[in-house]
Amino acid sequence: MAGPEERASLPGSVTFSVVLMYLGGIVQMGLGIIIVFLRYVPGMTDGEITLAVTLVGVGIILFGLFVVSLASGVARGSRASRLSATIVLLLGWVLFIVDLVISADGDWSGVLIQTAIAVAVILPLWVGAGRRYFAVS
Repeated sequence: MAGPEERASLPGSVTFSVVLMYLGGIVQMGLGIIIVFLRYVPGMTDGEITLAVTLVGVGIILFGLFVVSLASGVARGSRASRLSATIVLLLGWVLFIVDLVISADGDWSGVLIQTAIAVAVILPLWVGAGRRYFAVS
């Protein structure tokens, strides 16, 4: 009788990426909850504004849950989750660039922070021990 297939242990660099993804998803869910509660701020009496605020908050919560699910998939060695996480982070980076261009305020802080986060999460998934881990699993 053959035993269960042994899996490679999760490399530290991939664990670091997974932890960052979990933290990012949890922070996004928290911010979404705060945004939903903004509908109760005095002065938000217009029904259309409160609906829009609520929908944005719920969307942010759902996106945070999506990021947490991607982190879980990456931790299990899912190649699809690794690719999806990469795409999501790169799309977030593009959105920060678009925001920089549209707002025309010259504030590069969002782009720089998103770049640092994207590099810190994506790089360990695609190079070194992370690449070998996903090649095996």
